[in-house]
Amino acid sequence: MVADHRDDISSVQPSPEPASLQPSPVVDFYRGKTILLTGATGFVGKAVLWKLVQSLGPSLGKIYLLIRNGSNKRSKIGRPADRIKTEILNNKAFLALRTSMGEATFDNIVQERIVPIAGDIISPDLSLSDQDRETIIQEVHVVIHCAATLDYHERLDLALETNTLGTLRLMDLADECYNMLSFVHMSVSYFNANLPDGYVQERVYPMEIGDPEELLKEIVGLELQDIPKMTQRIMASYPNTYTFTKFLTEHLILKRVDYNRVEEAQGGKKQWPISIVRATQVGAGAFEPLPGWVDGVTGTNGAVFLLGHGIQVLQSDIGHMPADIIPVDYLARIVISSAAVAHAPGTRFLLPYNEIITEEDEIASPLPQPIVPCFPIIYQVSGSSLKMATWREVYEYVRHYWIRNTKISLPTGQEYFVNNRALIKARFFMKNHLSNSLSSVTTTSTQINNNNASPYGTRNNATNKPTNRTIELASRIVEANQPFLRHRWVFDHQNVRMMGHDLESDPVFRLSPFKHIDWAAYMINYSYGTHLYIAQCPLGLRNIVVPRTWDCALYSKHQVIRDSIIEKQIESVVFSISDIQKRTERMLVQLIETLENPNAYNPRDKKKNEEWVNDFDASLDDWCHDDTQILRESNALAQLGRWSKILGENDEAIKVVVLNDKRVRDSVEQIISSSGVPQTTVVGEAFKILQRMRERTQLPYIWFAGAFLDGLFKRLFTSVRIQQENLIKLKEQIRGKNVVYVPVSKTILDQILVWYICLRYHLPMPAIICDEALALLGPISDIFRIAGAYFVRRDQTTRSPLNTAVTAAYTEALLHEHGALSMLIEKTRSRTGRLHNAYSDGLIDMVLDASLEKHQPSAPSTPTQHSRNSLPHKIRKDTVFVPLNITYEKIPELHMLIDQQQVQQQQQQQKPSTSVQRMGTLGRSTSFLRPSASMAGRTANKDNGVNDKCKYGRVYIGIGNVIDVRKMANERHVVLYRTIVSDEEEQDQSEFSNSVAQMIQKQHHEATAVSPVSLVAAVVLFGRTSGGITMGDIYNHVSWFRDELKSKNIPIDWQDDEDVDTMVAYALDLLDGRKNITIEGKRVTENSNVRVVEHADNVMALSYMANQLVEILLPDALFAISYFSIGNEQVSRQELSMSFKFLIQLFKDEFIYPWDQQEKFSHLLNRFQQKGLLVEISADNFAKKATLENDPTAYTHICLLASLLYPTLDAYWITSCSLSALRDLPYMPRKIVPVLAQWIAAHLISGRRTIYREVLSTEASQNAVDNFLAIGFIEAVHPKTKLSPDAQILLLELGVTTNEDLVMVAARRNSQENIKKNSDDILGQLEDIASLCHNIEKHRFGTTAQLEAYRNSNAQVFDKCQNQIRTILRAGGKSYAASHGMNLSKDEDQMIQLVYSLKTAASGVERSGSTRNPRRVSQAYNLLNNSKN
Repeated sequence: MVADHRDDISSVQPSPEPASLQPSPVVDFYRGKTILLTGATGFVGKAVLWKLVQSLGPSLGKIYLLIRNGSNKRSKIGRPADRIKTEILNNKAFLALRTSMGEATFDNIVQERIVPIAGDIISPDLSLSDQDRETIIQEVHVVIHCAATLDYHERLDLALETNTLGTLRLMDLADECYNMLSFVHMSVSYFNANLPDGYVQERVYPMEIGDPEELLKEIVGLELQDIPKMTQRIMASYPNTYTFTKFLTEHLILKRVDYNRVEEAQGGKKQWPISIVRATQVGAGAFEPLPGWVDGVTGTNGAVFLLGHGIQVLQSDIGHMPADIIPVDYLARIVISSAAVAHAPGTRFLLPYNEIITEEDEIASPLPQPIVPCFPIIYQVSGSSLKMATWREVYEYVRHYWIRNTKISLPTGQEYFVNNRALIKARFFMKNHLSNSLSSVTTTSTQINNNNASPYGTRNNATNKPTNRTIELASRIVEANQPFLRHRWVFDHQNVRMMGHDLESDPVFRLSPFKHIDWAAYMINYSYGTHLYIAQCPLGLRNIVVPRTWDCALYSKHQVIRDSIIEKQIESVVFSISDIQKRTERMLVQLIETLENPNAYNPRDKKKNEEWVNDFDASLDDWCHDDTQILRESNALAQLGRWSKILGENDEAIKVVVLNDKRVRDSVEQIISSSGVPQTTVVGEAFKILQRMRERTQLPYIWFAGAFLDGLFKRLFTSVRIQQENLIKLKEQIRGKNVVYVPVSKTILDQILVWYICLRYHLPMPAIICDEALALLGPISDIFRIAGAYFVRRDQTTRSPLNTAVTAAYTEALLHEHGALSMLIEKTRSRTGRLHNAYSDGLIDMVLDASLEKHQPSAPSTPTQHSRNSLPHKIRKDTVFVPLNITYEKIPELHMLIDQQQVQQQQQQQKPSTSVQRMGTLGRSTSFLRPSASMAGRTANKDNGVNDKCKYGRVYIGIGNVIDVRKMANERHVVLYRTIVSDEEEQDQSEFSNSVAQMIQKQHHEATAVSPVSLVAAVVLFGRTSGGITMGDIYNHVSWFRDELKSKNIPIDWQDDEDVDTMVAYALDLLDGRKNITIEGKRVTENSNVRVVEHADNVMALSYMANQLVEILLPDALFAISYFSIGNEQVSRQELSMSFKFLIQLFKDEFIYPWDQQEKFSHLLNRFQQKGLLVEISADNFAKKATLENDPTAYTHICLLASLLYPTLDAYWITSCSLSALRDLPYMPRKIVPVLAQWIAAHLISGRRTIYREVLSTEASQNAVDNFLAIGFIEAVHPKTKLSPDAQILLLELGVTTNEDLVMVAARRNSQENIKKNSDDILGQLEDIASLCHNIEKHRFGTTAQLEAYRNSNAQVFDKCQNQIRTILRAGGKSYAASHGMNLSKDEDQMIQLVYSLKTAASGVERSGSTRNPRRVSQAYNLLNNSKN
């Protein structure tokens, strides 16, 4: 039985070298030859033409395309030359070929070598002009005849004119050609449904209703009224006029050849080679022109198209029978090659009539090759020469594609293919609202396509639904093929096999890649092709087949991965399957709601919480009482660690080990000796800490968590992709070792997604180390718990020594008993999308301590039913860290990360209104940003009113090189961790811990995979500098980004067959293009202007995704800013180096630098020289050549790189401006600096001093403050050392606790000494914040003109900001302190007034009674007015 969900199956694609560089017998034959091709506007004809152009390239002679005029002969649209442009060259296959070959080369071939000729094969003279006929006669060497009528039920006389007489007329023309070398005729393998099952010979079978020539004469002489009667006579033996006329043509060709043989024997004209290529059911391209490429509803295209729309096209009892489908690129290679391998027959040959087989003959094998060759050569191209799939498998693959990419529901293969189908069919199709009637197909198909409507247009500017004519034509073709599908024919293919053998050394036309097609990948590609080219899906739909070297965890191509316990339906003794499905659906919906806004979880919502708890408990109970024993399968338990055994409720063994840990004992003794508390009390407290912390999962819980997460991730993401090579490498590196997985912290899902990957791919399953805060998020916390999470207090300042000791002891016990942990090293998830520096919470030290030192007498062995407290000795394993970088195309809680203050407002409305509660957390502003939560809460409509399936796109799991703790310790000669160490040893251990963290983050960086969503977001944001950007420029810039990344060997999810317009439309959909950007004009064209909607949350959402590029292109962006910061036309190496180093020092803790700075600078300098952007004019002096006038393309690319960092640079500039307050205040709370920076930013945005609304992010400002502290421009002091008790009380009332630092100006008296020591150290030369502000400003703008303009207007910004702040400090009326009866010093009074005024401005909109969120920054800031009231 074939699995219902087979996705993302990799396909092995042939990758021949460029044709011009390889010896190819077929290419050699065609080199310089002239070809006459008919049917080039059809499916097979297009594939043949594409392959000829692609393989021959400039060595192509000429290709004459015989094309009849269109329906309107007076219109230019119908002329052959225009039909070539509209029907052939505008096809995606040829557009992609133009890109791959190079536009100039391709255009030259089209103009010089592809020649349209007006003609019609139904005309006696082919409707050729005298000149065209003479040209063909003089020049043509090869004729490839692919033209035929598409209508299987064409009127007999018309079908005869096209399929039979047209072929004979074309052969007459070939007879006249002086240089004729070969003639290829396309025929059909299905012609007589009455043939018995068994081998079908590569021969011509007898005409059952009379002599072929007599039949031809009889039909040609029929009157119109006699045609139906003759048709009825023919239909008694042949299913339709198409197959009959094709079969008749073969007989007449043989008659013609026989006459020509006699003529040649008598000294007449020699017979030229003829090949007849028969095909069964032609399907989509497997590899060429593009995987899944189709054109029209011919062949099997119509069947796949209708199957995906819920129309029954396969009979219920053929599921086990082979599906005889041949890829069109396979057929095209045979058609082209048949002419190359053919030879003149002479007069000694046999006509290929079939041999009569008696009952005594063996019919289960092909006929032996005759001694005398047969002519014409018949190539029977069928699935018999390939490894065929069954119709049921084909259906499952097609079904899988359509149910994942549309909202339609299709029956499973088990439901579809049954013996007695009548009742089941009716029930199922009624249940799924489908219909098998032709009249209802239009409605169904329209609904399917509208579900995927895109604002960015559809393919080829077509309407977004298939026409009635398309559906009717597809139905007719499918109906015509029905009589042939029930047969078990094996088509003899000896000639095809011999051709394949002869062409095996031909790198361009070899057939061997098709012998082992992955039919799952092929049919999914095929379905995508019909969706794309026939159903006219919205622009932006991407294929779900993963590249060859990748795998999808949700729908793995590996059977052992796909057939997991989590895929199996659990049996319940209480609930039906329907009940279980409904219950799971409720749980998924509720969990997704919590994921999208974790802070909105309300523990007081009794109804919702009870519903979750009841469903959750019922699910666990079902899994705990499953009687199938599938949970105990040995191969599934190998990587589950301690969870594979039966754990007691209290787990006494691990408790004993933890409480007897040396660190815990030492901490208990210290507390007893220092406080006199009884030992039982202290040990009891340690036991309580352990009880609150420890994980409590069980084996059934693990499998339920896996099954539930599988459903969750399939609901959220289209695929979760991971490189197979990395998996294999990882398994080898961690074999026999303890493992600590360390993903980058981006979403709540990071660790649980890693856990799921481990379960899927049979990696050691980790216990998850989580922050205590994660235990309070309701449904999310429950899933973490059953997945084996334990919750620790990460903040060392609030963690007692006893808590630290218990945490370390439990971590060590789990690491050595269970074998795998998962942890995060960042403090929080990033709100900007960039990597954070490691957080000093001591967890890495605990793992290192557990790895290098032994604090516990023996690692515990989890007790079983028979040995509950056994503690046998276990050999300790080495420990490795596994860095992981998970790239999301879109994250569920993005709006919450951008603006968490919206949640605070909602919480405040539910709490008593006290002054402290109204104050909230001052570090976050309520009105500086239009709350992003409003995006999720906007009026529900058809686009955002429901949780759309897979709306968060794709996920990429990047795996870095593992870090072996002991090996790294030995290399650095680190002393093993001990409780009592010297100061020097403690310093070494601290440095070692930091080195491990840095190594992990370096590997995080190396493991990055890039989504095209990031590229598009960066380019759209870049357009702000010019008031928008055209769609054509977006295409160009995104393509340039892609090429840059590929040149750096950085993995990017962009396949060669995916065009840029698809990728841009796909990215805009995921970037909420309808909300975040504006596209001008009714139709989207390359000239359409695209602008960002200038709201803070929109910009930050785009910025979050664009920042994925910053980590990868950071050195390039830094160098680009340095390049522009020096306004002169000439620049020295020293100037560039100083600027580069200044930026690196400025962003010291903003970014992670996994590369050597000097080495990277030299590399970039050389690269700019190689590209001609810097030209050396003297020793270490360069002329800048990338200017808007000299080289606008290169100039724009450098601007594009610099734009990645300009918003961050502006955030630092504005934060430095906000610190001008320290000119009037000796100190101020560190917590309010980001809020003050937001206020300054709002004014600068309103005054058009900056265009980057990213500066409104408190995270960017906070990072700037942290860096200024690290650099030494400001310093932190404790409030109690500077403030009076009254001032501390007022700050506390305003939300600033006494544990939060104040910042003040740091003394920088050594700037002159720094100049002498290191002239390159710009930061060391700066005297104060004002100097820093001005130096940052020098790097903000690019061109000389911009630089001068902005410097003139912004030269006094620092002073102006100080003056604005002074208006707050010196506002009239009673100060906040005075109004509270506090008599403070002037400095304290002004500082309190600043804090109060900022808070008043932040809450002004709310206090005014307006519930509307401010949509413009200017509406949110009335600070000066508020402060005066």
